[in-house]
Amino acid sequence: MCLPVLAAAWFGGALPVLDLASLAELPAALVSGVCAIRLLLRARTKAGKGLAGLCLIPGAVALVPAPQPASCPPAQATLRVAWINAHNPALARPIADWIARERPEIVGVAEVGKRARKLRAYLAKHYPYRQSCLTRGRCSTLVYAAMRPRDAEPLAHGDPANRKALSAVRMAFAPLALGNGGEVLATHLSRPLPLGRQRAELAELETALQSPADAIVMGDFNMSPRMRTLRAFARRNGLRVAAAGGPTWPVRYGGHRIGGLWQIDQLLVGRNWRVAAVRRSPDLGSDHLGYVADLCRA
Repeated sequence: MCLPVLAAAWFGGALPVLDLASLAELPAALVSGVCAIRLLLRARTKAGKGLAGLCLIPGAVALVPAPQPASCPPAQATLRVAWINAHNPALARPIADWIARERPEIVGVAEVGKRARKLRAYLAKHYPYRQSCLTRGRCSTLVYAAMRPRDAEPLAHGDPANRKALSAVRMAFAPLALGNGGEVLATHLSRPLPLGRQRAELAELETALQSPADAIVMGDFNMSPRMRTLRAFARRNGLRVAAAGGPTWPVRYGGHRIGGLWQIDQLLVGRNWRVAAVRRSPDLGSDHLGYVADLCRA
């Protein structure tokens, strides 16, 4: 059963339905490796041992981590960004307190609902530059910045609940603010089903990238870093997907805390950025964990 999962995940870039197998690729690779090792230990002939050894290859390939962005030199100045999907927390204050402790210069948020008035108030007070993903009306994907952007634009089209179309926002900054300049995009993609919607939204997001080498893209992608659709988007635009240090969703299910199964909140950086550190937030009441990243210019 493990090998079909690995094979389907490998060809996920061709068909969205196969890409869903990437969600089970890591556990399938581990189980496949254990089974192959047991066969290798039990094999009595050279041919049997060789066949068992071949069975180790698919799992080993699947376990190879994706290349990570280059790290920052210790003394280089950094830009700190934060992201969190603040979906329906019982209290918004813990999220505001986390942002206050981390003191990022740029904050991206999604699904900031009616309960999050204190979070909105804190962000409005400490981050004077704000852009929603819609020109008019409330949209649940926003970017807040402490420094003045050169320009900012909404990228959503009439879907404030992020369920039927791309939800995204873009801010661009002058060289004075971010070294040689840069752009920050925050997005909240649709769920994997219905099939193909995420791929269409990524294609739309791609058209908004004006300077991919200088771009920072963060958000709730509703996709694992192993999914070929995400990897293809990153490869086409020269972006690297940074590891968040562990799963970001779901933190809880059915009222029980489970600590997360997948990293679906992503950080992608262009080739002109390096990553000093990425760390997940504690449990702040959302069903997602957020992250904070320190970046520097390459």
